[in-house]
Amino acid sequence: MPELPDVEVYKRRLDAHALGQEVARVEVPEPAILRDSSPQALGRRLHEQRLQATRRHGKFLFLRTAGGDWLVMHFGMSGRLEITDCSQPVPKYTDLQLVLGNGCCIDYVAPRKLGFVAVSDDPRRVIEDRQLGPDALGLDADALAEMARGRRGGVKCWLMDQQTIAGIGNVYSDEILLRAGIHPKTAVADLDDARLKQLFDALSQVLRLAIDAGADPTAMPRSFLLPEREQGRPCPRCGGDIKAIKVCGRTAYYCPTCQR
Repeated sequence: MPELPDVEVYKRRLDAHALGQEVARVEVPEPAILRDSSPQALGRRLHEQRLQATRRHGKFLFLRTAGGDWLVMHFGMSGRLEITDCSQPVPKYTDLQLVLGNGCCIDYVAPRKLGFVAVSDDPRRVIEDRQLGPDALGLDADALAEMARGRRGGVKCWLMDQQTIAGIGNVYSDEILLRAGIHPKTAVADLDDARLKQLFDALSQVLRLAIDAGADPTAMPRSFLLPEREQGRPCPRCGGDIKAIKVCGRTAYYCPTCQR
């Protein structure tokens, strides 16, 4: 599933290639991807509109037009955003395509059709309606510590709860916990101030390094779990065997040596 680093990379690509451009055409090969709209209605709202700004909150990406509408994108389990030269073939599983005046195409691609595209007049309304917590990169150490007070349950589940912290999913919660040296089933209530500071530092470092690597596992630092995220593979920090366990109904990967 695309998580915060992936969506931030999509945002930066839009900033570089799409802002200031006019939407020349809107194609919706898969209308079921739309929420509370139709291909015709979306086309009317976007056609000949200039793209002015982007915003990201957690795993949500917002794109504003000169008319004041915000295109809302969530990528579900397997969606992605591609920006291509429109002379190239349309990517397989493209559900929505915006053809821009500069010859670039914005392709919303979702093989499993679990994401969605909508239009809103204000991203804050989407954030409130979805009851999303603060964006993971908008936190500071004190805020994270305050959020942890009185919490029950394990730390991995807590990190993945979008109503607590927006943007972290299964993959990057494993990465953060390995860097912090915290077992995924550790109770949040058992983390003292020093451990919470370690967790915050790991969270900030992992997300920023992943963004710098373009959210590409092959470009991640050698200390990252992501390229080795498989049971029996060597831990990138100590060389021991990576193990897999079930946490919150998801498969978590961790190092029994580094994360006791």
